[in-house]
Amino acid sequence: MLFRSRNDEDDRVKIQHLMSPEKSGLATSTLELAKYEALAGHEVTVRQPAGGLLYGRGGEYDVTAAHHQLDPSQYFDGKPKILWTHGEPLSSVGNGISLRATIEMASKCSAFISMRKDELPLWRMIHPNTYLVTKGLDLDVYKPLPGITERLSGEPAILYYENIRQTRNPLYWLCAMQQVHAKWPNARFHLYNVSDKKMFESFQALNTCAHLWPFLRTISGPVDGPEQVNLLLNKVDIVVSALYPLYARSIEAFGAGKAFISPGYSEFGYPWTCNYDPDSMADAIIACWSDYRKVDYRQWGLDHHDVRNTVAESVKIYERFVQ
Repeated sequence: MLFRSRNDEDDRVKIQHLMSPEKSGLATSTLELAKYEALAGHEVTVRQPAGGLLYGRGGEYDVTAAHHQLDPSQYFDGKPKILWTHGEPLSSVGNGISLRATIEMASKCSAFISMRKDELPLWRMIHPNTYLVTKGLDLDVYKPLPGITERLSGEPAILYYENIRQTRNPLYWLCAMQQVHAKWPNARFHLYNVSDKKMFESFQALNTCAHLWPFLRTISGPVDGPEQVNLLLNKVDIVVSALYPLYARSIEAFGAGKAFISPGYSEFGYPWTCNYDPDSMADAIIACWSDYRKVDYRQWGLDHHDVRNTVAESVKIYERFVQ
């Protein structure tokens, strides 16, 4: 049985998550964990470090799962502390903050939990007790929506919606789209989560200067909330990501039954892979659209990215350290 029964008091773990409230993939992932831990029968609290309650009833806890930082008032509470390494380690160097913070927390943590196998060697340099779990999604939220008739334009309709920052941006995909559009004139690209006025103006200027407008048909702002993200996913055919050499939340596409392509995603023998260059990216889109039904994308999500499995695996790790 994957989950413990709610009636099995001896098997129940009291889990405290520490998370700063924000709109991010980290926050979404943390709240998904809390939701499915509670459904599995565990007592779950989510609160801010040294701050207020975000989810649950608070009170006693057996283990702390930290997602941003620890609570200094709990440094010496005698309870195990597990750090979830949401951020890719390369970005944690680039932002000038996260790597140092992780290093400072390491001596106070019993273990780290990672969700991508390729980053394990990097985190294990900092904490030898770094465990790997499934990178899961709430597949009850991210799912096909029958009867969606208002699609975004394009055959294929291609979506980029991850947060844009530093090298995480759609420039290479826009280069790749020139080749895709030459092969399939009906192909269209839709860019979401353009988060501020200057960025919007920059992409509008690029659209005009580089004559991308035949295929770049949407430059839009943030998508608010998981349900709206899922609705957007249901309106397209292919979701792309610019993350390399790792991947992040855009795998939500699988939950909605849509193809996903990223230079950072080559997991489990997935066929639509590419290198981080425009020619390879274009080839991946062309290969995917030419044989789109080769993969049951919803089933791929169920097989490889179910948050229920993430919970089952991570609770076993907590139990290693709970007295």
